[in-house]
Amino acid sequence: MWDSARITEILQGELYGSKEVPYAGVSIDSRKVGQGEVFVAIRGEKTDGHHYIGDAFQAGAAVVLAEKERLDEIGLPCIPENKAIIAVRDSIQALQVLAKAWRQELNPKVVGITGSSGKTTTKDMVAAVLAQKYRVHKNMENHNNEIGLPLTILGASYGTEIMVLEMGMRGLGQIKTLCDICRPSIGVITNIGTTHMELLGSQEKITEAKWELIDSLPEDGIAVLNAEDRFSVLKSDTSCLKKIFYGINGSYVKPSIQGTDMEPRGTMGTQFKVTIPNEEATVQIPLPGEHHVLDALAALAAGFSCEVPLEKGALALENFELSKMRLEVLKGVGGSILINDVYNANPASMKASLQVLAERGGSKTIAVLGEMYELGEVSAAGHRGVGEVVAQLGISELITVGKMAGDIALGAEQAGMSKEKIHPCDDCPQAAGVAREKIKEIGPSATVLIKGSRGMRMERISELLCEK
Repeated sequence: MWDSARITEILQGELYGSKEVPYAGVSIDSRKVGQGEVFVAIRGEKTDGHHYIGDAFQAGAAVVLAEKERLDEIGLPCIPENKAIIAVRDSIQALQVLAKAWRQELNPKVVGITGSSGKTTTKDMVAAVLAQKYRVHKNMENHNNEIGLPLTILGASYGTEIMVLEMGMRGLGQIKTLCDICRPSIGVITNIGTTHMELLGSQEKITEAKWELIDSLPEDGIAVLNAEDRFSVLKSDTSCLKKIFYGINGSYVKPSIQGTDMEPRGTMGTQFKVTIPNEEATVQIPLPGEHHVLDALAALAAGFSCEVPLEKGALALENFELSKMRLEVLKGVGGSILINDVYNANPASMKASLQVLAERGGSKTIAVLGEMYELGEVSAAGHRGVGEVVAQLGISELITVGKMAGDIALGAEQAGMSKEKIHPCDDCPQAAGVAREKIKEIGPSATVLIKGSRGMRMERISELLCEK
């Protein structure tokens, strides 16, 4: 078992206080630190955890990791009896080193998941499938960056057999850094789209950044790839690793794990058949749309690679635990149905959610769509493309939110949607007001999709339209 002396040794830090404080997990929030946990004081853009070391001890922290330079500046805080402070050069780097050591201590199999969209849902599905046979630990929500992923690893308990880790990125080298910490042996790429074009500049660079996951796998590693994603299939030719392709139509390569015969089930569910080598099963998931069937197939492919029987994997997907704000169905004002899909958005996920709205809402549909960020030079075209899909699907009313989303409105109008059905808005309160009016006009059972990039905080619209 780890203690404060062992942690100091791993980090090559300086120990003040007790050498025998047992390890009981890690937190970076002094307000939420658990009894006996390690509090990591991190300097951020808006706040500095070093100012809250005393609060962390009072809240129950037993050990504090802090930067030596900051401790020299502010002075060494009072250390309660049987507690400790470990001084390090860089708190975030120390967190990553500690996570790497803890992963080595537990020695689980690691499944890494990345992609331009769908990675959090896929992560939840993969974890549900693998839990049918193994003790599984996964990221909470989308804690998938240079801080969230180490925290996830350090939250795993002894006996963990598989870690399912979502990996996000905002530039080249970032997924490689995460892989260096967690050392995955199975890599899942959901798709390679245009998200992060603003940061990386080209589709080739985005592909290169995502592919860092596959390049980090060992020689006996397994790449789980989407047969419907052109860039993944093209890039796969450069790898000698074992590859498992999943898909529906096999647009670019024949999938070995295939979904067919999709049918809506209930309010938001989908039933489909899945065929893998020597097995076949009927699967029901509590989510709508072809994109979620692909997520489920990725999960079953990961299960197949870990020898989880197909029938057990299918059963796990019926009622798996989905992270919040992703296609939540809520009761709205005036008898409306809200599809609350506000966690994030890019052109591909926006179009997929619009397909769901059209399938499930019939002739009473309202799309409330916000801006999509990080698209760079393709931003205007990406937004207009979403508007074209709105028109093509025959959505009843379109409400856009924000300046960039004006291109969604333009795309819809150019594709033939009546201008009277398009309502550009400056902000969320205005959009909610227009949506209320349209719900009243359409009447009960109006189905409203609310979606936009995370920075838009589109959940404010959902809150204003929810039945109180």
